[in-house]
Amino acid sequence: MQLARLLAPHPRTLGGKVGEILWALRLSWHLSAEELLRAYLDRVPLGRATRGVTAAAELYFGRPAASLSLGQAALLAGMAPAPARRDPYAHLPESRRGQQQVLGLLVAAGYATPEQARLAAAAPLDLVPAARRFRAPHLVEALLPRLATLGLEGAAELELTLDPELQGAAERLVREEVAALADRGVTQAAALVVDNAHGEVRAYVGAVDFLDAAAGGQNDGVRARRQPGSTLKPFAYGLALAGGWTPASLLADLETPLATPAGRFVPRNYDRRLHGPVRLRAALANSYNVPAVRLVEDLGVARVLSLLQAAGFTSLVEDASHYGVGLVLGNGDVSLLELVTAYRGLARGGRAGPLQWIREARDTGGRPLALPAPGRPRRFLPEDAVALLTDILADEAARAPAFGLDNALRLPFPVAAKTGTSRAWIDNWTVGFTREVTVGVWVGNFDGRPMRDVSGISGAAPLFRRLMIRAMAGVVPAPLVDPARFVERSICPLSGALRRPACPAGLRERFLPGTEPVSPCSMHLLPESPPTAGADDEPAVRLPRLDVGPQFYAWASGEGLQAGPWPAASRPRDEPEREREVTAAAAGIPRARFLVPVPGREYALEPGLPASAQTIPVHVLPPPGEAPLELRDGQGGVWPLAPPYRTRVPATPGAHVLRLHAAGRPAALATVSYRVRGAAGAVTAPPRGGEASP
Repeated sequence: MQLARLLAPHPRTLGGKVGEILWALRLSWHLSAEELLRAYLDRVPLGRATRGVTAAAELYFGRPAASLSLGQAALLAGMAPAPARRDPYAHLPESRRGQQQVLGLLVAAGYATPEQARLAAAAPLDLVPAARRFRAPHLVEALLPRLATLGLEGAAELELTLDPELQGAAERLVREEVAALADRGVTQAAALVVDNAHGEVRAYVGAVDFLDAAAGGQNDGVRARRQPGSTLKPFAYGLALAGGWTPASLLADLETPLATPAGRFVPRNYDRRLHGPVRLRAALANSYNVPAVRLVEDLGVARVLSLLQAAGFTSLVEDASHYGVGLVLGNGDVSLLELVTAYRGLARGGRAGPLQWIREARDTGGRPLALPAPGRPRRFLPEDAVALLTDILADEAARAPAFGLDNALRLPFPVAAKTGTSRAWIDNWTVGFTREVTVGVWVGNFDGRPMRDVSGISGAAPLFRRLMIRAMAGVVPAPLVDPARFVERSICPLSGALRRPACPAGLRERFLPGTEPVSPCSMHLLPESPPTAGADDEPAVRLPRLDVGPQFYAWASGEGLQAGPWPAASRPRDEPEREREVTAAAAGIPRARFLVPVPGREYALEPGLPASAQTIPVHVLPPPGEAPLELRDGQGGVWPLAPPYRTRVPATPGAHVLRLHAAGRPAALATVSYRVRGAAGAVTAPPRGGEASP
């Protein structure tokens, strides 16, 4: 009946017990007593995810079962009723008591003399030293419950895809890096290495030490679901590149209040700065949060979520409204296993496929068993877009502003990589790939305690670097991307448009054919006003003027830049209004909209304060080329707007609609509605994450 329960697991119910009895009768009819015993001994659980006396003898004593001493064999037999409670490493006294019970039964049955039993109980167990106890324990524990679903419930021996030398090196590197970070509150790490060509798992480390109960060592950091930080950003950017965006498309790194189901959300960058106009390549390479959130808002959360699910993130089971735009910052918990699977999909040009764990399986007679057919790969991004995305993720110069040139992601060969840090320094990630392998690393604590000032680049990246170098040892790296599939243009680093002579610098950018910019830079121009006089021995020069456009006037003012609109008298004749609008549209600058108030926002008047002292803040994103502007409330109220397009309007109870107009024109450029509650219904504090009361 025990063998029946092992072969056909069932719930502990009356029906399950009846099924177990029927299975036991069937086995008795078809197998001899010796065959039944052999089948049971091949499958009996004996602790630490080990099944069968052969595996247990190797695990605990480092020898074949046939060569065990009487005391060692009795110890294993005594473990069968309660393998976890009688684990000789964790509970030796209880294990010894089970051994004594078995030796007593042997004496009673006449299979051993009392003296033999006494000597066997007194003899040393000769347990294998700790370093030899387990090989890839977390992977073994992950696989054993899945054997039945893989059609391998009859397997007695499995040959895994692990590289023993790489596995040992990965375990050592995990221990060393965690020890180096111990003074910053780091106790755990996990690592996974996958061969890209076939999806074979080459190294799997779920924790520093499986047997370290104090640090939660039997938790599996490869399969645990945790906040992924910024590691999901590349997939949103890949979706944008597939939709016609380019590495030179401008993203606005500006303060962006967003309405979410939990309240008002204002994303912040890791460096706590706003960078104004940022090219897509720089935004991704430097992992700026604000542009990424604005990008997801433009693309649509549902589209980004659908792409992530297609790439292999099966943990993201909620709908788009649950995650919101913060999905790209790590709102949804995922596992390191899912991250590596999805990044391997990027390494394969946007094709996701399952990983392979088992190379060969054999039954008790040594005969090979059929392995399940590998699933067919599925495309989740176009190959050209992934090639461009890979070029960005491998661009050391592009990420230098945030990480410096000499950082842990600078390897002896090209690597496309991304770091991530979850809220409050709880989780660190680095995931990346060459053409040959994908490596993923997590660093943190299983109990959720935050680390101290450890980010993805300083916590997980050093371990990633060492493990990637070890995984690529002896391999001649193939090029990550073929530059011939791109076209290059000289662009202005600030505007992302074609460089003009007035631009103070230029850089070469790569584009997919047909997406390269055609409009010249609209931010740097030589004015038609008289030239500035030079020194006595120098000719007069015309100094270029900077106009970052209405969207960035407030940011430029805060940065101390003279970047306001052109006076009408000095506007260059080669930059007519229409060209400015076309250039702005090509650079990704959106049309007019209200940034504040957020549509549908509800405000409350503060009791005890005069109504004249309470106002509603307004911040407008103007359209390119429109000036001057004004606000109208439909009840006769008109407020002129000038750069930086911020003002305040009176707070009066009721529902309100504000409209943005070009001065003197009847058509509204943008509208927003909001509501103000009277003092009787006022609240003394804003809801969590919401705007302060006016």
